[in-house]
Amino acid sequence: MKYRNIFWGVILITLGALFILKNLDIIYFNWYAIFRLWPLLLILIGISILPVKNTIKLILSFLAIILAITFIFSSPYTRHHYFNFRGDRNHSYYDNDLKEQYFYESYDSSINLAVLKIDAAAGSYKIKGETDNLLDFEKEGNIGPYRFSSQDFDNKKVLKLDLENTFFKLGNIKNNVYIKLNPEPVWEFDFDAGAAKLDLNLIPFKTKKITIDGGASSIYIKLGDKYDYTKIEIDAGASSINIKIPEESGCEVHTSSVLSSRNLRGFNKIKKGFYKTSNFENSVNKIYIDIDVAVSSLKVSRY
Repeated sequence: MKYRNIFWGVILITLGALFILKNLDIIYFNWYAIFRLWPLLLILIGISILPVKNTIKLILSFLAIILAITFIFSSPYTRHHYFNFRGDRNHSYYDNDLKEQYFYESYDSSINLAVLKIDAAAGSYKIKGETDNLLDFEKEGNIGPYRFSSQDFDNKKVLKLDLENTFFKLGNIKNNVYIKLNPEPVWEFDFDAGAAKLDLNLIPFKTKKITIDGGASSIYIKLGDKYDYTKIEIDAGASSINIKIPEESGCEVHTSSVLSSRNLRGFNKIKKGFYKTSNFENSVNKIYIDIDVAVSSLKVSRY
């Protein structure tokens, strides 16, 4: 029996089983976790060209795959963001019924810079609307609860949001988060996203920096022109990225991404991976976008 037939047969069966378990909601699974293990392909290719018997190659290949799977499920970061078995009866778990959660952070006029850090698990995260508080948070869904903390550094306030360690019953994950912000301070955003849908309408806010890292399923950002300098850094595996910027703003886009679709209408290509709007040098408001992701589609448009 040929080594290649056995090896690729097992690979296809494994991938098919993962698809079935995900579709049946037995596990919560994000393919970005597999993408992070791309060096495994180099190992398997190296094994295939070793001058040894096919039996030894097969054993080495299985050992490499087993070690990779062990890494995925044993890594705290990966386990929290990309794989969650539902119905784990050896741990306490959060109620599968839909629940709501609300809290807020009061606004202090002495705050010049506010930093919002969100550990975004599966679900939908939407920033839209203004509030007289510094932040309003509302969640509806069957995962959680969320933990909230804040720290003061002179005129800077750092807000942190993350989920408590929880396990889920069988069923669909529902996690819808809605956030409103105060438009007075300058804002920085830091998202550690795992299979999350991010919908960020930041038109009313003075946005200085947005950092997104992880495996977001889709990213939508709409910027305003309230701040003269905005930096966007995205290092994530995402199915789609859609960024809207004001027509009057100048914008640079640097990308080293693997893309199946790219839409940068209104941008001039300076060189490979570097695009710029014609009004960049003379614009009052400048936006710098740096994207390093494996993404199926990227769109940066002007409105």
